[in-house]
Amino acid sequence: MTAATANGNHAIEDPVVVKTQAVSPPVDESTLFEELYQMKCFRTGEFYLKSGQMTPIYIDLRRIMSSPRVLRMAAQAMCDKVVAKNIKFDYVVGVPYAALPLATLVSDILNVPMLMKRKEAKAYGTKQLIEGVYQPGGTVLLVEDVVTSGESIRETAEAIRKENLKVMDAIAVLDRQQGATANLAEDDLNFLSFLTMEGILDGLITKNEMTEDRKQQIIEHLAKPF
Repeated sequence: MTAATANGNHAIEDPVVVKTQAVSPPVDESTLFEELYQMKCFRTGEFYLKSGQMTPIYIDLRRIMSSPRVLRMAAQAMCDKVVAKNIKFDYVVGVPYAALPLATLVSDILNVPMLMKRKEAKAYGTKQLIEGVYQPGGTVLLVEDVVTSGESIRETAEAIRKENLKVMDAIAVLDRQQGATANLAEDDLNFLSFLTMEGILDGLITKNEMTEDRKQQIIEHLAKPF
């Protein structure tokens, strides 16, 4: 049975009890890197991020939604991480909208209910910002694909907290290492990632796609403030 909350969302009368545990063999970083490399997820050149900042390397993880196998591998990698860190949560939310496929699989693998946060509340029907059935006061794990400064995670967490839900942890497939960990800590958010930009650059060196000098140039560029 459910009871409608004052804002129209539906809350579960009794808390949901879930067990978060990995159900497949662990995914290692080198294996996932190889799969992403084969799918051409790493591009060097001159690209512009959502923030307007130019970057010499672009990580396009949206490509993996076209491969159910690789998409599930990336989701499994995040599941392995949160289980290893013993992170407790009641619901999974993907940062809208690129992370929704990953969040769906994390929810399925760990058997944890998923909620969906809209970019803005609907102007019709129930006018909800958060879709799904939940217990007020429950804890949410945020899922993202690639993180730069962490701003999208911060904005999502802020909106979810206003809906009487807790957000303490966020995880991404890849951290571009441009300040997200420190930025999110300021909002009491613990941030984890499975892959890092430095690890990707090292992988590209092993593929003869990059020199050590070029790696250092990119790292120095990414270290510049926004």
